[in-house]
Amino acid sequence: MSANFGHGQVGSREQQFSNLLPLRAKGYDTGLLLELSKAMASAPDKVKDGADPEENLWVPAGYTYFGQFIDHDLTFDNTSSLNPADDGKANLIPTNLRTPRFDLDSLYGDGPDANPFMYDEDGASLLFKDSFENQTQTNYVQARKDLLRSPNGRAIIGDKRNDENSIVNQIHLTFIKYHNAVVKKLKGDDSTLSGTLLFEKARNAVRWTYQKLVIEDFLPRIVKAEVLQDLRSSTQANRQYALYTEDKRSNLPREFVVAAYRFGHSGVRFGYRLNRDTRRSIFPATITDPSSTPDDQSLLGFDPLPKSHVIDDWGRFFPSTKPDNIPDDLGPGPKDKKKEGDGLLEDPAVRLQFAYKLDPTLVDPLSILPPTVLPTSDNPGGALQEVKDTIKPDTLPDPNRPSLALLNLLRGNRYLVQGGQAIAKVLKEKGFPVEPLEAKYLVTRNNPLDDKGDPIDGTFQFNPISSIDLSLETDTPLWFYILAEGQKNVVDKVTLGEDGTFSEDVLKDPCIAKTQLGWVGGRIIAEVFYGLLDSDPESLFNAAPKDWVPLIGNKNEIVFADLLKFAGEIVSPSS
Repeated sequence: MSANFGHGQVGSREQQFSNLLPLRAKGYDTGLLLELSKAMASAPDKVKDGADPEENLWVPAGYTYFGQFIDHDLTFDNTSSLNPADDGKANLIPTNLRTPRFDLDSLYGDGPDANPFMYDEDGASLLFKDSFENQTQTNYVQARKDLLRSPNGRAIIGDKRNDENSIVNQIHLTFIKYHNAVVKKLKGDDSTLSGTLLFEKARNAVRWTYQKLVIEDFLPRIVKAEVLQDLRSSTQANRQYALYTEDKRSNLPREFVVAAYRFGHSGVRFGYRLNRDTRRSIFPATITDPSSTPDDQSLLGFDPLPKSHVIDDWGRFFPSTKPDNIPDDLGPGPKDKKKEGDGLLEDPAVRLQFAYKLDPTLVDPLSILPPTVLPTSDNPGGALQEVKDTIKPDTLPDPNRPSLALLNLLRGNRYLVQGGQAIAKVLKEKGFPVEPLEAKYLVTRNNPLDDKGDPIDGTFQFNPISSIDLSLETDTPLWFYILAEGQKNVVDKVTLGEDGTFSEDVLKDPCIAKTQLGWVGGRIIAEVFYGLLDSDPESLFNAAPKDWVPLIGNKNEIVFADLLKFAGEIVSPSS
């Protein structure tokens, strides 16, 4: 294999993460973090069709999972401990097991020479299941098209995490099909191409297209335009980095890994409609036995993709419009028949679903994580015991299932990253229009729902906002601070009633329903994305010929829906 699998100038696998600012001398009190995590959990909800007041009209739902796919391409740490008591243990230092580049090693592994079991006999195309026969024994019908799997049902792919739910599974599968479509197109244009040369040419085309989508489609949807403006308008040689300077690009910074890029957890919905007949919650309603037989009643993955989970039209997740142009008519969404349990719909119209608001509220299922999605741990008793030891003498609300919010806050504490105000101060010193968040923005909120997931009083209202602990208001855990930045315009535009609630009318203002990352979170992510591409000699910025254009879309302006269509997927306009 050629040297194209080298790591350029931006680090390699199994290196320690860098950091943007000097590390904290001491972490936060774990008791305070536990209480903060409890306040971040929303009330129990249900899978919704149609307009949903928690939707974030700047970020269609598919970008939550494209963002997850990007994360799995850049970073993987299963070596470090959550417990500050483990500081100094060499084998528990935070370490990146992925190449910190947009190189799609999660898709390609180490290439057809090193991982031939992932590739077809042509040495260029990736394998996947494409038959009506089940590959493994399941208690449901496996999808005709699925990731390639071993006899025990585990996916044979470059990163196992791309099989952890049914949506990221199908995004990974789409990239496989897109790569294969590129191989076919290149072979058709030049019949002399074959083997390694064909693979490398196709891989470059796929990588550069992917990188263009990351910078020009994904990033502008999640980050405020003013935060990106100078990076987008500058030439590579003139880009000014306030945080992720060249000397810090030996790896990804801790602030990105444990805080900024965990923003997407806030955008996760309770569940999603996948097709005309199926909508599912992200996790099973109850999980009592980790070894129980897998089923298709939730989106939880690491098993063969159920036929009932196949996304029939990606217009439910991705629009064909650019980031600054949300479709005007979002449609009413499908309507369930009155007869319960038949799973059919009166109206099969495709409605674009949106991610939930980027704010310090996580949907209820993320407050009680299933055992299969807990991080791995070398400590005795695994990750669950590690969490329990870390928060002693406090205890978990559910003794057997920690919340994702708590895991994120503890991970940030273990990495000793500075609070949000410290990042804001540096950006201000560099000349950016940044002021630390006022205490009124450092709040959590909840929606009062009944046991069916409906508003208690029949109308939507925000619960009275709750302030965080006074000791955290001037030195706020970075992940929480970044999410609080996202909800800033919501707090600004809402007037509290006498009872301390926000009325339904505020949702008529489209600005209320939209949230994006602000200067601290958005700048960390943007500088990392641009910095990685600037420093990688094989990236779109450095290696693509000047006349190179992607094979998809209108060449110069592309969105993820264009990649889906080239891969042979259906993407209908929103009705």
